[in-house]
Amino acid sequence: MRYLALTLLSALLILTLTPNPSHAYSRRHLAQLIETKVCIACDLRGAPLGGRDLRGGDMEDAELRQADFKGAKLEGANFLGANLQQADFRNANLGAANLKGTDLRQALLPGVYMYRADLENANVVGASLERVNLTGGNLRELEAPETNWTNATLKGANLTRANFPLANFTNANLETANLTGANLVEANLSQTTLKNANLQGTHLGQANLFRTNLKGTQISSETVLDSKALLIWEVVNDRLLGRDLVGVDLSGGRFEGVNFVGSDLTRVDFSGAYLFIVNFQGAILPESQWGEAALQYVDFNQSDLTAANFTGADIRNSDLRGANLRGASFANVRFGQTDLRGTDLGLVNLRGVTFEAGTLVDAKWQLVADVVNRGAAGRSLQNADLAMADLAGLSFRDAVLSGANLRGANLQGVDFTNARLGDADLTGADWAGAILNNTFVCQTTLPDGVKTRCEYRTLTIPSGGSGE
Repeated sequence: MRYLALTLLSALLILTLTPNPSHAYSRRHLAQLIETKVCIACDLRGAPLGGRDLRGGDMEDAELRQADFKGAKLEGANFLGANLQQADFRNANLGAANLKGTDLRQALLPGVYMYRADLENANVVGASLERVNLTGGNLRELEAPETNWTNATLKGANLTRANFPLANFTNANLETANLTGANLVEANLSQTTLKNANLQGTHLGQANLFRTNLKGTQISSETVLDSKALLIWEVVNDRLLGRDLVGVDLSGGRFEGVNFVGSDLTRVDFSGAYLFIVNFQGAILPESQWGEAALQYVDFNQSDLTAANFTGADIRNSDLRGANLRGASFANVRFGQTDLRGTDLGLVNLRGVTFEAGTLVDAKWQLVADVVNRGAAGRSLQNADLAMADLAGLSFRDAVLSGANLRGANLQGVDFTNARLGDADLTGADWAGAILNNTFVCQTTLPDGVKTRCEYRTLTIPSGGSGE
């Protein structure tokens, strides 16, 4: 029994002290690399090379699986054909390094500086590449399906015939990159910069191009783009001048410096789009959709935006002077440094609207927004100008509205319990479903133009009812 226990203990010690094969680097090879910076086809699995100065070093065909390169200086190093699976390069410098044909599967490269590095025909499947800087790099025929390039910089890189299906390039910079013949099927290019990139023969089928910058990109007859993406590309690059754009879907597009002056864009969908320095002066935009869109330096001067829907949009540094917004919705819109002076906001939904500092809006509509969003119950609104305001569903319980101008206002379902409406003018207002409960009227002009006697009234206004 004692012998069996000793045998088991010996076996356990052997297992404990035996190096993990994946980290069983050759100490002789490690010493050689540190001393000479040259170790071709060496066994350096799991080697501790963090912080080492290996600039210009030669590790061609080396076995470097799980090697630790954290913080190492590797500028101009040669890793041609090396096995770098699961290697850790965090905070290392791989500028101009030769990584041709390397196996970088599951390697850790987040935020690593790799300016002009050569990864031609490398395999980076499963590698962490978010925030990596590969400006001017060579990624020709790179094998990288489902890889994460979020916030990466690949400006001017060569990605010819690289394989990126299902890869994530969210917010990456690929400006002037060469993507000729690359495979980006179902890739996520949300908010990616492809400005002036070469997309000739690139496969972008089912790719996510939400707010992707396509300005100046080159495409060819072999380029695969979904119909909507192709339409957005044509608009962005001024290929649709003079064409009918009524009712087209441009949602989620990115539009910079586009000129739509005088265009007929009736019912066009810009939902979720990003628009920067876009000119809509005098454009025809009734019933257009702008939900959750981001607009900066957009000129809507004198444009027709009747019944347009801007719900949840963010509008900054823009000009809406003289625009016709009758019946539009600005629900939950944020205005910053935007000019709304002289703008017709009649029957506009202002629920949840925010006028940030620097936004210019007429006092009347500032009051309407305040009433809509801070409530009207118990308030004194004597002689207030609320004509054509959208006040549907509000509570004016105990409010003083004597002499108020409510001509043409939307008063559907409004609660006037205990309110005072003496001398108020409701001509042309829609107050279907409004509640009058002990409401005081006196020489009040009702929606049909009839003036009331001085009395308290209790009733619910039927559809099309006058309150008489």
